[in-house]
Formats: sequence, structure tokens, C-alpha cells
Amino acid sequence: MVFPDSYFEDEVRSGYYISPIMKCCWAAQIDVLLEIDRICRKYNIQYFAEWGTLLGTVRHGGFIPWDDDMDIAMKRIDYERFLKVAPKELPEGFEVMNYETVDNYWDVMARVINTDFVNMEPDFLDRFHNCPYPSGIDIFPLDYVANNKGEEDIQRELVDMVKMVADTNGAGNATEEQLEFWLNMIEVSCNQKIDRKGNIKHQLYKILCRLYAMYSEEETDRIALVAQYLENGGSVYPKECYADSMRVPFDIITIPVPIGYDHILKCKYGDYMKSVRSGGGHNYPYYEVHDNFLEEKGFAFPKYQYPGNLQNRVKNPTFRQSLEQKVDLLGQIHGKLELLVSYGQYETVLTLLQELQNVAIAIGNSIEKRAGQGTEIVASLEQYCEIVFELYQTLSQNAVTDGKAVRAILDEMLQLVKESLEATPFKKEIVFMPYRANQWKAIESVWRSACEDDECVVRVVPIPYYYKSRMGAAISDMHYDGEQFPDYVPITHFKEYNLENNHPDVIYIQNPHDQWNHALTVHSNYYSTKLWANTEELIYIPWFKLDEMRPDDGRALKTRKYYVPTPGVVNADKVIVQSEGMKQSYVDYLSEWAGEDTRSLWEEKILGLGSPLDDVIEEAERPAEWAEKKIILYHISGNGLLEHKEKMLQKIRSTMEVFEGQADKLQILWLQDMQMRQRLESRVPETFQGYVELLEEFQSKPWVTLLRAEEEENAVQLADAFYGDAGKSAQQMKQAAKPVMLQNVEI
Repeated sequence: MVFPDSYFEDEVRSGYYISPIMKCCWAAQIDVLLEIDRICRKYNIQYFAEWGTLLGTVRHGGFIPWDDDMDIAMKRIDYERFLKVAPKELPEGFEVMNYETVDNYWDVMARVINTDFVNMEPDFLDRFHNCPYPSGIDIFPLDYVANNKGEEDIQRELVDMVKMVADTNGAGNATEEQLEFWLNMIEVSCNQKIDRKGNIKHQLYKILCRLYAMYSEEETDRIALVAQYLENGGSVYPKECYADSMRVPFDIITIPVPIGYDHILKCKYGDYMKSVRSGGGHNYPYYEVHDNFLEEKGFAFPKYQYPGNLQNRVKNPTFRQSLEQKVDLLGQIHGKLELLVSYGQYETVLTLLQELQNVAIAIGNSIEKRAGQGTEIVASLEQYCEIVFELYQTLSQNAVTDGKAVRAILDEMLQLVKESLEATPFKKEIVFMPYRANQWKAIESVWRSACEDDECVVRVVPIPYYYKSRMGAAISDMHYDGEQFPDYVPITHFKEYNLENNHPDVIYIQNPHDQWNHALTVHSNYYSTKLWANTEELIYIPWFKLDEMRPDDGRALKTRKYYVPTPGVVNADKVIVQSEGMKQSYVDYLSEWAGEDTRSLWEEKILGLGSPLDDVIEEAERPAEWAEKKIILYHISGNGLLEHKEKMLQKIRSTMEVFEGQADKLQILWLQDMQMRQRLESRVPETFQGYVELLEEFQSKPWVTLLRAEEEENAVQLADAFYGDAGKSAQQMKQAAKPVMLQNVEI
């Protein structure tokens, strides 16, 4: 599948940082899922999003930000059909892993993977979006659970016995007599023959799976991931929850979710709209184990290392110092001219006089860009150029033979230039060097504040960037966002701004990675090492704001490795982060990374002054006629109608009647599920027609505004509160710290 390059940039969702390498892994997993999806469509095999994938689909419209894998489920009959056809249908290099196909794979679920080890081949990296790691999808079988508790207990006892014998035998912990006793017990209890000369553990796992599937759909009203349920006491659901599915958005694809997802998620997670991130990050991210293995074998991927000796670095000359050096250069040329005139080398003299004029003009141009026109120093340089021109005219006619006289004339004028330069106060120059226009709001308030100071020259110089592929071995054509910034932001093109000549007093940056980013790189002319050398103060402000770090949030703490130990943080004179707590998190991580003896360095340069994003107020323009009203974002999911049908229609009507009773105080933004028709019309035509009739009845009311799905972001900004089904819209309202009330169709 073709993903836009921007998909692979680092991102913040729900206050959680997602690294570019994780985005690449997500894309690779989506590609694996699409191969499964293709097969399932071809053979009419039904599957469902499961576990965190189901939760992420419903709550986030994609991956849970702190999740790194994908899970699906299939009813046993579909699961067995898939395992039968998949090996011949999957692309070359893919593999179906289960206990029947892979030695020592002792699990009762299956997994489809695109490779079994890290693959750095260019074709593989191109195919799987710059992700060298194995990517796969876990497939869990759904089985039916007995209605009778006694029968369920018997099933559990049989499962426990078979699993115990399989695992004991596999570990070699049973004597031949003990093993034979248990095998006889299993044969009698399960009515299965076990070949003592064959692979006993394999046979036991086959029996185990038959035990999980011992009840059919016709025999019971309940369904579950029976292996997990019997072993760990997981959830059981009414089989109607999995009676059908609907495809809903998941990142940039769609994925089927069971129609009873609300009940399923409540059983699994309770209040599933509440984000829970506590817990360690021992096995997160999943690819860390591959990196560790490669490092042990001496094949670790290149990564940024602390350079050390930061105290020994020297910045380039300041703007004034650079001008003084250039003026001194003019004086040095005067000395050469004296000798050349004395020796009658007029042709060379004329060339040097032209060079004098060019240097003086360049100095004047630099000053005018910094201080404006009409300054005394520029006037002095113009007079100097006039003297040089007059000398050129005279010497071109061989009219002067006294080199000392020529030098005296030039030195006298140059002294006036030096005095003017010394007396000229230059304004402070502050340069903002963003690279992505969509991140500008994260630094805009700082720019606005700088612009208010009349003693400052403020420039915005967006810098070019390039997307990477093949682990950075190949890069895209140049990207430049200069034309995408707001119209009220004056832009200086990077080709028109000479960093070395200007040596601004302050440079602000938003990209700290230089070349050490998995997805993109800025132009090497703008690496933080070079920027630091060409400004008196390099300041890095992250373009993102995160949830505050908690000691129990192991996964979030791990993600720091992707945005804290970076060149921009190391090279900057100041790093401004969102809070004192975040500062301490940076300091602790950097001190561990670079050495405890560097702690004072980080304590001094990292400042918890707050994020400019705190200054951003994103409010949609409210129509004047709504000025005195509360705006409610109202959303009904297609799944809710498919699952509850007439009951949901009644709920919608009663809700709208309540709203109508408060029409003078409320404005309802009724957000539409734009795929409603294709999801419902053929499956529950009467329900769909009832929904259409409700829309037609209420959409003409002045207190109701119908919105399309693509207007969701604007609606979240505009609304004061949310009411309706759990899902992405409700989650976004929660993130915006606005009241959310989830409807209950039973009330």
C-alpha cells in the first residue's frame, strides 16, 4: 500500500509521542493485515479487530498511540479455513506460524509474519516502508462457550489436563510411566487416539484445540476467546456481539469491528474511553529485542552518540566582528596597493581597486539588511567607494606613481568607515528556522513576542527537508514548506539568507534530529552543529506537548530515547520544555545517557518555561446567532444502529425531543457517519430507512446542524460538550478537556 511520506513523521496522539520508526512498523503491520484482508475477501472469511486493535479502532480511529502490534479474531470455522488457504495465497516471504507449521511454536493462536528476522535488503525496506523488523498479525480463534456451568467446568478440566500433559512432556519432566498414564486418561476422556511414535505434543495441541471448539453455534448462546477464557478467566459475550461486522476507519485503511464492540470493550476494559497507560515497558517496543540481539552480535544500527567536549567548541565571529574583519581586510589590501602602484603594476592595481569596491558594497548590503537604509556607516562606505572609483579612473590613465599617496587617501577614508562602524548600534536579529508549516503554531507565540520588540529584526527562514528510505541510504527530492505558512508570517527564503554572513543573535529551531531521524532529515547546511556556530544563542523548542511523565508509565518513559538524546538538545544553548517536571525527565535521561558528570550541563541549559502550545487557542468561529447557546456535538455510530436497530431509533428520537425542549438554549451539531448507507442499507434496510426519516424530520430544525465526517475537527473546536456513542469523536472532546456524556441505549 502507498502511504504518504508525512505518515512516517513523528507524531503526538493523546499526549503520547510516536517515533518515526514506530510509524514505519505500524505501516508494515497494516501491509500484512491487508494481505490477510485480501485473502479473507477472496474466500468470504469473516474476521474482526481484537484486543488493543479493536480498542484503538473505536477510541482513536487507529492504533492506540502506545500500542505496537495488531490483533484480529476469527470464528473457529473461519480460522481453520484461513489456515488452510493462507499458505498458498500469501506473498513470497510471508509465513503462517502456528503449532502445526513451526517447530516449538506452542500456542493455540496463529500469527502471520512478513519475515522471521531483521531484513536490510533494499527491496524489503521499500516494500515494508523502511521497517527492517519482522511485522505480523496475531490471529485469535473465537469459540462457543457452554451455557451450562457444569459442562463448562468439565471442558475446563479436560483442557487443563491436556495442556498440563503437553507442557510437561515438552519439558521432559514426566517419566515414561507417568506419561503413559496421562495419555491413557486423555484417550478415554477425549475419545482421541494418540500415536506414541509420533509427535505427542503436537497431537495433544490438536486435541486441545478440539476441546476449545467442542461446542457449536447451534448449541450455545455465548462466544469467547475460549483459550484465554478457560485459562485466565477472560470475558464471555453473547454470540450476537459477533453476529456481524462493520468496516470502520483505522489510520488510513478500514478494518472490520464486531457489531457488539461496545459490550465487548466494556467487558474487557470497563470504562474503555478512559486511557490507561500505567505499566512497564519491558516488552515495548516489540522490535527492541531484535536491536538488542543485533547489538550483541556487533551489527547494531548507527545511532547518535554524545560527542563530549562541548566546552571546547568555539562559535564563529559575530555580525559586528565579521564586519570588522572585512573592514580590516580592506586595510590589508591598501598595503598591497601601495607596493603595486610603486612598481607600476597598474593592471593588477585596477583589479584590486575593483575588489575593494566589491567588498565595500557587500559590507554595505549586509548592514542595510540588518540595520536598514540611511545609516551613517553605509554613507561612509558609499564615500569610500567614490574615492576608490576616482582612484581607479586616475590610475587607469597611469596618472599616479606615488603608492604612499594612494594608500594615505584610502586609509583616511577607511578610518571614517571604522569610526562609523564603531558608532553604529545594530538591532538584535532573531531568526526562526522551522521546517514544517504544520508545526508553526508550536512556536508562533514566541515569534509574535519577538516581533513586538522594536529593537529586534525578526525573520522566519523555513529550512528544506528530505524524506528517507532504505534506512537513510536514499532520500527524497527536497521539500520546502515556505509557501504553506500563514499569510501574516513574512517569509525569508533560505536561499536569500546567508547564515554565516548574518550570524544572528538568536536562532530558534523545532527539529532537533539533524540526520538522526528515521523518517526525514533537514538539509545539512542547517544541522544544529552549524547553527550553533553561527549564532550567539541557539534555542530549541519542541514542536509538541506531551502528557507529563509518570514513574509508572514505562512505555512513555521509553519513548524519550527518540526525542531527548538528540543533536538539537545537545548543541542548543537553551532548550525550552513544557514544565519543570518535563525538564527533570530530560535531565535524568540525558545524565544517564551522557554520564552523570554532565548533569549540571543539562540542569543549566534545559528550562521548564512552558510550551508555546499553551498559548494556542483553537476555537472555531461561532455564528452570531449561537452566541448565547451551548453547542452540543451529537454522534451516533453506524454500529450502534446495526446492533440495536429499533431500540437505537427510539433512543435517537427521545434524545432529539429532549434537545428540542431546550432549543432556545442548545445548538446541536449532528455529526454524520458518512459510511452509514453502505454499512446499513443492505443489512438492516428498515433500520436505515428509519434513520433517514429521523434525519429528514429534524434536519430542517433551526437548532440542528448536520455535519459531514470531515468537519469533525472543526466541530470539536466549536462544541461545548459531547453526547452520543463512545468513539473517536468523544475521545477528541476528552482530549480538549470538554464534557463528554456517553449515551446508554437502554435508558
